[in-house]
Amino acid sequence: MMVMALAIQGAMAQEVLDSLEIIYNQILNGEEVDNVGQKPDVQPEEDVSQRILVFGDSMLDGVGRRFNDYASANGHTIFTSIWYGSTTKSWAYTTELERLLHKVNPTFVVVCLGTNDLGYRDISSRSAAVKEIMRVLGDIPFVWIGPVTLRNIKQDPGIVNMIRENVGVDRFYDSYHLKLARFPDGIHPTFEASARWVDGVVTWMNSPEFAYRLHFNRPTSSVPFKNYETHSTRYKGTQK
Repeated sequence: MMVMALAIQGAMAQEVLDSLEIIYNQILNGEEVDNVGQKPDVQPEEDVSQRILVFGDSMLDGVGRRFNDYASANGHTIFTSIWYGSTTKSWAYTTELERLLHKVNPTFVVVCLGTNDLGYRDISSRSAAVKEIMRVLGDIPFVWIGPVTLRNIKQDPGIVNMIRENVGVDRFYDSYHLKLARFPDGIHPTFEASARWVDGVVTWMNSPEFAYRLHFNRPTSSVPFKNYETHSTRYKGTQK
């Protein structure tokens, strides 16, 4: 191992040694060895038309609209399912996500959830919900767009970090720092602000920091938008 380290210079040497140390400790502890530093095994096919499922809460009114523009500009098919007032628990403990995956058969998924979880302090139970959503997604490539700030919640109790830790930094877009113009309700970003929000998400997705190799060209115009599915706050779904 020392010979290998000496042959590698600078930061690269430290990175390799850190990875080897992690693997070594996992072996000593009898743990399953992680694929340290590796991209996911399942990658979207580049330059191939994708079937994109976008699901989440009311933020999709703007987010879904802009992703629809991207899908149209890049030759992809998009399906947006908006569930007003939904939380991570709403999607984790009903059969809605399984039903959508079976119905749409997506090759890529955009998750926009967490805003309605802000303010809750049952972090461990919501962490379990995020893990359940990821379990259902399986090996389907996805990006999780994190929640934006809410004016009536002064400080996030840990929801953003919890989602990031479960999803991984290379599949989680942190939106909590963004300053977005809002509609009169003070909650939902305007369509123009949502467009800039999604532009930022896609710019990050086009970078090496994102887990998957999937490039989107920026649209030069907007196209008509209609949600594939829309559910009100009264909707309960089918419990698992």
